[in-house]
Amino acid sequence: PGAPAKPTEKSIAVLYFENLSGVKEDEYFRDGITEDIITELLKIKTLRVFPRPTILPYRDKAVTAQQVGRELSAAYVLGGSLRRAGNRLRINTQLMDATTDFPLWSERYDREMADVFEVQDEIARKIAEALRVQLSPQEQEALAAKPTESLQAYDLYLRGKSFARRLTRQDLEFALQMFENAVGLDPAFALAHAAIANACAQFHYHYERAQGWIGRAVSATQKASAIRRDLPEVLVAEGWILYAEGQYDQAVSLVRQVIERKPDTEGAYYLLLRALFASGQYHEVVRLGDAALEASGGDYNVYVPITNALGALSKKDALDKMRQREIQALETHIRTVPEDARARTLLAGDYASLGMVEAAEREASLAIS
Repeated sequence: PGAPAKPTEKSIAVLYFENLSGVKEDEYFRDGITEDIITELLKIKTLRVFPRPTILPYRDKAVTAQQVGRELSAAYVLGGSLRRAGNRLRINTQLMDATTDFPLWSERYDREMADVFEVQDEIARKIAEALRVQLSPQEQEALAAKPTESLQAYDLYLRGKSFARRLTRQDLEFALQMFENAVGLDPAFALAHAAIANACAQFHYHYERAQGWIGRAVSATQKASAIRRDLPEVLVAEGWILYAEGQYDQAVSLVRQVIERKPDTEGAYYLLLRALFASGQYHEVVRLGDAALEASGGDYNVYVPITNALGALSKKDALDKMRQREIQALETHIRTVPEDARARTLLAGDYASLGMVEAAEREASLAIS
């Protein structure tokens, strides 16, 4: 007992690349490139790729391939670094055998920024080659597909995504501006249209129950769907619309399809739990709780429907334990985004429910200030 699980033969953990630019503002770009390489590798059916939230705890930490392999039961680990200077992009990357710490493949790319999609595509192909994976024609075609022809639109999209995750009113407004600018540069950028829909739906839920937000979300979803109906992010956007219109069962079945294909699709589990809760399926919310938290990384919102469901089912002990986990997640988040009033309000509620009155009052006053 206690022995680590044997790694799955072709399982791979992609660590967040190290940002060597020395510019804090470049973190969104480094995160975006890393996450896109994960997305590219997910297109290869015979590889088991660990989703973004599983890798998040290792970001900006000095770890060895062996350590990551042992903790995640990963057979291979991809690591690297990235430096952006003007129009130049330098990426160093290496694929390590997690059992031996031996590099199976390494490469240095010194390219123009405009080549960023080709580099991501090449990295995925080289990994497949190193692991002796034969790519099908469909996989080759999927790897060659670019999200947009405009590098500037891609950059705006990545920047917007990093703000949208923070969910404060100001951050959502800023993210929306980035996404709008991205589709202004490339009207055929399906992911950016889907991001607009998601941001509008979130804004409608958290800040302003005005029908105009849903109208904007519907319009963006239709544009995204007309370009790439198959993208998981587009389906989540459609799910938010169904949810906002009270069509909970349809939202649930749509988001379940998404999760089957790509469990860590941004906001998918959160929407699924919300729709299940709204349709009174409290037991199902609780049953999916752990999987949802695992797939959602640092998104503290996922705790809300779970604690609500446990409360509705009067499961006091389980609710207290879940609240402790939620407190940890919220405290961690607030260290990074101290201005997130929503997170502080939730934290104040959790402290109060556990009898921590002083702490609750402190967070409540900080949320208002």
